[in-house]
Amino acid sequence: MTSFRILRPLLISLSLALPSLALADDHTSSGSNTHHNGELRHQSGKPQVWHAETGQWTNPERFFELELIRLKGPTYGTRSGDNYPDYDSVEEWQTLVDKLPDGRICPMVFFHNRWRRLPDVLALDESLRNYDGCRDVFKF
Repeated sequence: MTSFRILRPLLISLSLALPSLALADDHTSSGSNTHHNGELRHQSGKPQVWHAETGQWTNPERFFELELIRLKGPTYGTRSGDNYPDYDSVEEWQTLVDKLPDGRICPMVFFHNRWRRLPDVLALDESLRNYDGCRDVFKF
């Protein structure tokens, strides 16, 4: 019982402090210049994405281009139709740009033994996961 009396003020202090600590870790809080890679905002009605490596807001197309470059790609360039590279020759983290029949594109990365949308692998905002051709890339 004595140890609880000693710990009680500490536990109360921690329970009061934890919500404010969580707010301090919020990358989007005002007054903070820290943003996370792939963070999405809308400026004048247009989407902008934070690219951590360059430290700049950019449009989604440029963000994906920079991410492909960061991954040393696109390894296989732009592909259209059914001509995916041979799975036996593709290595983890290799990339390509998938061009849909209507001209829209989606950056892809070979991750965990299959082609995946780069925005999914980067765990980006849902609207970026469905940006341009990524919404329909697996329908063709």
